[in-house]
Amino acid sequence: MKSLPSELHDEINELFIEAFKKLDENKLNEAQSIAEKAWHLLPVPKYDWDVTISLVSDICDFYKELGAYEKSHKILDELLNSDHLDDYDDGPIFLKGAIYFEQGELELAKMWFDKANTISKGRCFVSQPKKYKTFYSEYK
Repeated sequence: MKSLPSELHDEINELFIEAFKKLDENKLNEAQSIAEKAWHLLPVPKYDWDVTISLVSDICDFYKELGAYEKSHKILDELLNSDHLDDYDDGPIFLKGAIYFEQGELELAKMWFDKANTISKGRCFVSQPKKYKTFYSEYK
């Protein structure tokens, strides 16, 4: 796994912060343009960097907020099919469940939350919106 130069990582992070601010201001086109610029700054192959999981989470969270679920799934699927994840990496798996939850695909959401919960022994829900844990607890 390669280390992304810190200057580039900082630039990408700043763009994602700006994109989420624009999203909060309901400037959707501008927000999407900024987020996609940030994602495109990550050199190819995108899934071989030390910060890949963090940046995948950023772009997929962004697309989830926009309701662009298929774009999130595509990027997550590429990550999940890469050799980049370790057995203990529950974050992308949890995010997949969150995207399905937001889509209203509750059976699939539960399946992915189950996987993340098994890996993390429940820690995957700690820093997430309470609605996911509530759903998971009630849906069992």
